Amino acid sequence: MFLSELDVENFRGIRRGHLSFDETTVLIGENDCGKSSLLDALARVLDAADAAPPRFEPQHFHRVDGPAGGAPAGPIRIALRFQERHAGEWDTQALGPLAPALTGQLPGARRFALEVRAEPSEDGTSPQTTWELRVPGMASAVGRDDLGLLDAIRALNPLIPLRGGLIAAGPAPCPPAPPNDVATPEVERLARAVETHYQALIAGASPQLERELEEGFKAARALLEQRAVAFHSGGSLTRLALAELLGRAPNGAPRARQALHSSSAERLGVLILTAAVLRQLPVTQGSGARPIVVIEDPEAHLHLMTLASVWGLLDNFDVQKIITTQSETLLAAAPLQSLRRLTRYAGCVRQWRVHDGALKPEELRKLSYHLRARRGEASFARLWILVEGETEFWMLRELGHVAGYDFDLEGIACVEFAQCGLPPLVKAARELGIEWHLLTDGDAAGLSYVEKARALLRGDPAGDRITALRERDIEHCFYQHGYAGVYQRAAGMRVSLRSTVPAKAVIHRALQRSSKPHMALQVILAASEPGSPGVPEPLRQMIETCVRLARDAPRRGAQEPLPARRQRRRLAR
Repeated sequence: MFLSELDVENFRGIRRGHLSFDETTVLIGENDCGKSSLLDALARVLDAADAAPPRFEPQHFHRVDGPAGGAPAGPIRIALRFQERHAGEWDTQALGPLAPALTGQLPGARRFALEVRAEPSEDGTSPQTTWELRVPGMASAVGRDDLGLLDAIRALNPLIPLRGGLIAAGPAPCPPAPPNDVATPEVERLARAVETHYQALIAGASPQLERELEEGFKAARALLEQRAVAFHSGGSLTRLALAELLGRAPNGAPRARQALHSSSAERLGVLILTAAVLRQLPVTQGSGARPIVVIEDPEAHLHLMTLASVWGLLDNFDVQKIITTQSETLLAAAPLQSLRRLTRYAGCVRQWRVHDGALKPEELRKLSYHLRARRGEASFARLWILVEGETEFWMLRELGHVAGYDFDLEGIACVEFAQCGLPPLVKAARELGIEWHLLTDGDAAGLSYVEKARALLRGDPAGDRITALRERDIEHCFYQHGYAGVYQRAAGMRVSLRSTVPAKAVIHRALQRSSKPHMALQVILAASEPGSPGVPEPLRQMIETCVRLARDAPRRGAQEPLPARRQRRRLAR
């Protein structure tokens, strides 16, 4: 069974939100984009700790602006959509109360939606919660308020929430034990050993930390082997991304089992992840259950080597994974199509993703290397300034400071496009809801870039997307806007006001004696000095345009309609 989508209405800070899932889904977004609220909504439905209906309190309702916080905007509605991973999957599962609703569907991958609803109470007491199953082809909902049906869904899709990172000090909330379908004495012993050695290692109280690591790792490995979880070592942070580029698994075959290097980082990663999962593993699971593991910021407190071990092991778990991250390393390791970038405006949470067919295979390769692997932090930005090379990359960030703006605080990243090309970057930006602006020189190459960018505008004003310098390059732009002396000094030339030495010759001489990036740094220093000419007007206008677009990005994204084909799919459900 596979969780394919989540819809949320009027829950906490979300007036309306939608999220789709893959086998591995990676969520990114700003701190107030709604990630935590969406995952909390999912947990409130699937959490089976006490086999009770989902509980909501008055403070969980989204409220409109008004006195004392305003009235609730409406009832809470949470809809989880499940489907078969392949046609006939549910024929081999013990569906229990679900069987009557799911066995009568038409051939093909079957699906259903579990919808939970809570009405706000007028007296401020806890609202009553109702739920029902909606099945395609059935005129009316089934299983209304059937707790047995709800428990069956929870048992088939047990949620394992690993929040706040993987490392947690202190004793487990309850004695760690595997689910009752595998609770043999040996497995229970291994589970207790994992927790014991993990606690001793994290607390740092043991006089033999290396022994604790070794013994904890052995117990974790034995426990995982009981569950038929394979091990592998190298290349875990690149395997999935490579598979996406190839369109298949590397080498066209399943991975062979590889021996562990048994490094401290690798053993520690195995122990940390195993202990974290055991702490949150539900005590009961249905036969054929497939857990949903939610991991928030797995990179927290972990060295890259340990993170590689965690990611490699996690990749082997036959579970559905939902991961939030602030790590560009993990972002580059995950397939691009598993990425969901979330934005929120006026309570509406929107997901942005790169859909099938949005990028050609060659464009995907270029983007994966030049942006995701080399400039992964740009994926967290609100706006990309697309620049030709290193000179502009060094200059613009500091020029932003001179103009009174901090690109990091504004969510602006400079991205070199010369090797990647414009189309892959613009297409990816559009799919991910990232604003973009092109800065080009005024030479022949720059004019060709302008024409390519114009073909990608899709109705946007050219002034919002393109700045083409009148001068042949950025050096001539600075020369003509008050910085001629910087280049003249670098060239070792004394040029009077009446001199006929052309700017081209001075700049060429300066760049012969000093590299382009070094000259860029000299110009930046000159621009930041008191009494300097400041930012050249064309660049100042461009910076102000980019800041405006970045600040307005959430609102613009909320108003941008879905492409027609995706809108039709949503309406057809």
